[in-house]
Amino acid sequence: MKQMKRALAAALAAALLAGCAGQEAGQSASALPASESAAQTDGAAVEQLLNGEHILNAAPRGYQGELLAQNGQGDYRVVDRFVCYTDYTTGVREPLCDVAGCTHKDENCPAFTPYSREVALAGDWVLTCGRDADGTYSLDVRRPDGGDKKVLFSGLGKISFHPLSASVEGDRIWLAMEGKAVLLDPETGETEEGAELPEEFAGGAAFGSGLLHGFSDGKELLEEYYQPSGDLKADMQQQEEILSEATFTESVWDPRTGKEVPLLSWDNGKWQSLSCWNNKEILFSKAQGRFEAWDLATGETTVLAENWPENQFIVVGCVWDDHLMLETMWKAEPDNIDTWRECLFALDLAGGGLTEITLRNQGGDGTRLPRILGESESEFYVIRRTPGEGGAEGGMAMISKADYYAGVDSMRPIQNMF
Repeated sequence: MKQMKRALAAALAAALLAGCAGQEAGQSASALPASESAAQTDGAAVEQLLNGEHILNAAPRGYQGELLAQNGQGDYRVVDRFVCYTDYTTGVREPLCDVAGCTHKDENCPAFTPYSREVALAGDWVLTCGRDADGTYSLDVRRPDGGDKKVLFSGLGKISFHPLSASVEGDRIWLAMEGKAVLLDPETGETEEGAELPEEFAGGAAFGSGLLHGFSDGKELLEEYYQPSGDLKADMQQQEEILSEATFTESVWDPRTGKEVPLLSWDNGKWQSLSCWNNKEILFSKAQGRFEAWDLATGETTVLAENWPENQFIVVGCVWDDHLMLETMWKAEPDNIDTWRECLFALDLAGGGLTEITLRNQGGDGTRLPRILGESESEFYVIRRTPGEGGAEGGMAMISKADYYAGVDSMRPIQNMF
């Protein structure tokens, strides 16, 4: 039972964390009432964080927080066991292989990887790491064209870009190595050891010289008040009621020193945290149906949109094109589960306002939402599904941002060159 409580509490803390990027939010700000949130540190500490010697830049995160390796013109990821690059301009995906005449069909291709791999970018290098067949971890690097591939580490107990969100400092990158933060130079393989990772540290967006770290007192509340009855539905309701009393705190953590500076706190029963953008936490007021941007440095707030319909339950939010893409579930009749359906809204973080996205994939089982996986200046890289003889056929596609917002189905399938 303790493991279940800890997993639930960790999931709640992880839900706070998503990539921060973009431009300034809103046009006007007002001080947040002290009863709802308060800055937990002084201005001097925040100034030092934002203007320190070591400034971090975290990789973007996608749907439900997965780490993304993107350079603004394309996307690096493992597809069908090959490390590939998708060019957003041409709509072509190719393995990272520089061997002339390679067929890209088996393990003889340098881009082939038999195991799951995280992908990240640092300097002029593409990095991949993950668990190997013997249960240990390895990390290798290669140039964007697939050349100069070399293994930097192997046989480690645990190595990951996550929980540090592949935070880049200059041409070097922070990663988690056997419980510690380590700064790696992919050019030379040299490392600089940092602080031990906090317990249940999920990682987050960069904030000046540190990383955002969200946590709550939900775990302590569950341990103190939760009394299982054996009735699964009743126990879940009891947990939800206890966690509605939890307080969330957003702090910033320095991977070099381990120093942690609290920034803001809020009541989980009143606010739903959706994402972080431009050093602002985007939250939804459950009682008032209002979206606000809370500045993590000053505690000031900006109202982004109001009058959210009560029958729309927000499932997840992800930032693209300075918009928070809100996936929701809608239920016309509270007691009829057959009326549930998916909806998608775009919340404008720069100017405020909501737009419903009406574009849908056609046919097949599962979600019909054209989820965004990446973006260039003018286009989105999306999931595309079409009807097929054996059911839905999945794939990826490019679509202009203008058509996506307008609901015009102009999706162009990605071409695989292997």
